[in-house]
Amino acid sequence: MRGSPDLITDVHYNQKRPANKLDIYIPSAHQAEDSHLLQNNLGKDALRPVIVFIYGGAWSSGSKFIYTLFGARLRSMGYLVMIPEYSIFPRGTIGDMEQDVKMAILWAYKNCRDFGGDPQQIYLMGHSAGAHLCAQAVLNDSIRRIPVSLFGSSSSAISSSPILSTLFSEPINQNEVLPRLRGMILCSGVYDIGEHYKHETSRGVEQISAMGRVMGNSEATFRLNSPTNVLQELLQVSTTIDRNYPTESQTRHQNLLRNLKSLLPIETLVIHGDKDQTVPWRSSSEFYVELKTLQLGSSARMRVFPDMGHEEPVVALMPTFGRNAPFRQPLMDEISLFIDGDNGTRTTRPESRRN
Repeated sequence: MRGSPDLITDVHYNQKRPANKLDIYIPSAHQAEDSHLLQNNLGKDALRPVIVFIYGGAWSSGSKFIYTLFGARLRSMGYLVMIPEYSIFPRGTIGDMEQDVKMAILWAYKNCRDFGGDPQQIYLMGHSAGAHLCAQAVLNDSIRRIPVSLFGSSSSAISSSPILSTLFSEPINQNEVLPRLRGMILCSGVYDIGEHYKHETSRGVEQISAMGRVMGNSEATFRLNSPTNVLQELLQVSTTIDRNYPTESQTRHQNLLRNLKSLLPIETLVIHGDKDQTVPWRSSSEFYVELKTLQLGSSARMRVFPDMGHEEPVVALMPTFGRNAPFRQPLMDEISLFIDGDNGTRTTRPESRRN
């Protein structure tokens, strides 16, 4: 661990993979005085919202050092920021990456107070492949914790779904159960691996891209690792009506959705640019539609930025590269509104969902 008053680097967060470390960007007193937080009377000693940022790179490239300017920008907005390295391909595949994201969240939850962060205001933010990892890690963790009884008196409902039967066959490690997040910010993300593989093929990059190998190289594993497909199968199973007990089936469906909503982040913000050629914006729109169909849309919203490409959600916020970026201020405003609310403060404190 190395550092200065406002930046601590190379912090170990996952004992299983000690090579993976994270950097912590700590708002200084001066930055806090200029921020929206203190302008709204939270005070110098107030605990700050925490952003855990998962970068992209097609699951096979990237480093926390590349995002130093990005972390500094979010820090200047008054947030405690943590940017972890994770096990990119070929060092890791999807299971390793998903577990790294979970361990980074857990480390932030357990330790953020030491750096002035509020464990009840943790926001998970990801870009591109990082957005996919965020959505998958949180969604899978939440679904695995739904009581099986809410799917009906028998296990046939779950067994009829290849995705759900796989998720429920994996034992829950109580030491890796996530706290309930205050929010999730997903930028330019891939949420349907099969559809994105078709897009890569249309661009002639499917053999160069590591995505297929990371995700298991089969239609079944593509679906298993696609948050949009996971939500679709969950909806199909949960809305199956037992003709002998239609009222009970409807009640069970509503109880299942309420349970899932209580486990997922309190709020979700989906961001995409309509000129994104790397990951078409329909990836986000279809994922968002599934959230709304599952009656989870009230806690989620989507923002499509006209004329914005794939990298801008990150690059535009970097002080040097994004100096004249037209999306810088709108993105900062969107993030600030999402995290700090209309008046720049958070008065509610969600309870942890850890046992």
